[in-house]
Amino acid sequence: LIFVKHIRKVTDPFVDPGLGKNIPFMIGVLCGGIIFGTVAGFVSMVPYMMKDVHQLSTAEIGSVIIFPGTMS
Repeated sequence: LIFVKHIRKVTDPFVDPGLGKNIPFMIGVLCGGIIFGTVAGFVSMVPYMMKDVHQLSTAEIGSVIIFPGTMS
C-alpha cells in the first residue's frame, strides 16, 4: 500500500502505475506467485518427508539436499 501511494505521487516512478491495470501482466504475476509458493513449500517439506516417510538419517538428508545445489 505504501509503495502504491509512493509511485502515484512521484513524477518519474520506477514502476509504471498502469501495470496494475494490465490484466495479462497481473495474471502472470499471480501465476508466478502461486508457482513460487508451491516450489518453496515443496522444498521446505522435502527434508521432513525424507525423515518421516523414508526414515533417512540427518546426514543422508543433508547430502541429498546439498548435492543438487552444488551441481547448479
